[in-house]
Amino acid sequence: MSIKNVRLEVMQFLEKDIDAYMDKFLVPADKIWQPTDFLPNSQTDSFFDEIKELQELSKDLPDDFWITLIGDTITEEALPTYESWLMQMDGVVDEEGNYLENGWAKWIRHWTGEENRHGDVLNKFLYLSGRINMREVEVTTQHLINDGFDIGTAHDPYKNFVYTSFQELATYVSHNNVSAIAKKYGAKKLSRMCKIIAGDEMRHHLAYTEFVRRIFEADPSEMMLAVQHMFKLKIVMPAHFLRASGEERGTLFDAFSDAAQRIGVYTAFDYIDIMRKLIEAWQLDKISGLNAEAEKARDYIMKFPDRMDRISQRIVIPEDGPQFKWLLPATSK
Repeated sequence: MSIKNVRLEVMQFLEKDIDAYMDKFLVPADKIWQPTDFLPNSQTDSFFDEIKELQELSKDLPDDFWITLIGDTITEEALPTYESWLMQMDGVVDEEGNYLENGWAKWIRHWTGEENRHGDVLNKFLYLSGRINMREVEVTTQHLINDGFDIGTAHDPYKNFVYTSFQELATYVSHNNVSAIAKKYGAKKLSRMCKIIAGDEMRHHLAYTEFVRRIFEADPSEMMLAVQHMFKLKIVMPAHFLRASGEERGTLFDAFSDAAQRIGVYTAFDYIDIMRKLIEAWQLDKISGLNAEAEKARDYIMKFPDRMDRISQRIVIPEDGPQFKWLLPATSK
């Protein structure tokens, strides 16, 4: 049987438990938080006072914080790219590429529904803050969706689930650190907003990590090779094609990444720590039944974080970054 057909069988096997996974890792729309729960209420007399308070607090937040928050928002708003990519996975489409209305498609739609709230609430906050050139943000967002992304997974569900396991934990780290910085500067509502978004990302991370764990039980050698492929490829962020208006694809990502590192939201050390956490979560050192190629892959994976750690020690982050078109200067209080 071909590798692709084995993957399809494994996906069909796991699909039987999709409803249980949805009950465990997702929250029904009627019970989960919604963006308006965290924003000034336009139906109350205090609406404009709440906006004024929000804008006053926004003046104290440093530029690198805003650049990181805006980049995170744009990343969240490029959700159409991520949904369409997942909907093309083997197991969501059949051997001929025909779409299957199955449990995996249901999972992806419900996961997308939860994720959609993140960009929605952050975008509205940015708009109300008075610090953001929203048209430039909107242009960047449209460019990012137009440009798509290339994460090296093709339609392989094993590689896709390694990517999502990593990326959901990375977004948890980022939103959680943004929350902590916002709290430090007294922006308590923004802090609470980012904290609850981080909680969603952690649930999603645990779900995709569980999918990989189950695949290891059914097809350990191929799953190990998929992990090695993604680690060796070096997992890229969803916004790696980030650009400003009038610029070429991908020209803004490094400056955004530098800002996130300077402010301590997401660093090279976080990247390495996530790899170590995944190795531990999947207990890769204890996986049995591997063929010779997969054993070599495991050896590579187990040594990889330390290798990346040595490389990261040599990374120098610029003290200052370029002027971002997204950001407006803070007016005096």
